Amino acid sequence: MTCNLAFSVYKSNNMQKSFLASLIMVFFLLNGETLHAQEENYQFGVRGGIGMTTLTGFSNNGLKIGLTCGVFGKYSLTENSSIIADINYSTGGQQSERWVSPAKSEVKEYSKYNLHYFNLPILYQYYFTDILGIEAGANMRCCFAGNLKKKTGNEGWKKYDLDYNTFDIGMIIGLYTDNLIPQDNFFVSLRAYFGFLDVVKEVSSNKNISIQISVGYTIF
Repeated sequence: MTCNLAFSVYKSNNMQKSFLASLIMVFFLLNGETLHAQEENYQFGVRGGIGMTTLTGFSNNGLKIGLTCGVFGKYSLTENSSIIADINYSTGGQQSERWVSPAKSEVKEYSKYNLHYFNLPILYQYYFTDILGIEAGANMRCCFAGNLKKKTGNEGWKKYDLDYNTFDIGMIIGLYTDNLIPQDNFFVSLRAYFGFLDVVKEVSSNKNISIQISVGYTIF
């Protein structure tokens, strides 16, 4: 029991260190390349938006509104394709409700799973036209905070500690627009994320699913 716990802690710490090392490496890579952005095919910018998230594996899972924001670096491979890497923050989890019957009177019980992630997606983009393109790739995520909130009927919310997995990895697919907004530096993207790993430890087979729409601005 003690050995298993020690191994789990060691494994979790190693995952966090690997993820942070990846973030630092990408940050310095993007920072160095942007110094030559005017001479080469590199772009750098910021993005932010909203999304809906849920967790599979729950009998009464529902959607939860969330936020995302971060920075990105992009390298143009050809006139119609590019590689883009983000470093961003996003929220995750789900919220749900169900009928319960305390004291023989039916009331609703509300639950909110709140998760906070740092993300490192690396995607390939291909443009069909000057306006519309697709993007797909992998996303590594590090959950740095999480909790569960519950309330029954008109009672106040109660917060509980949540035993969650720190590391997650999954796939992103999405649509990307470049000249939809009448301003060259703005773009809009719609992304769907499908996680491969379980999130909440006490629930079997539960994974992240999210849809995000964001607006970005290319600084240079």
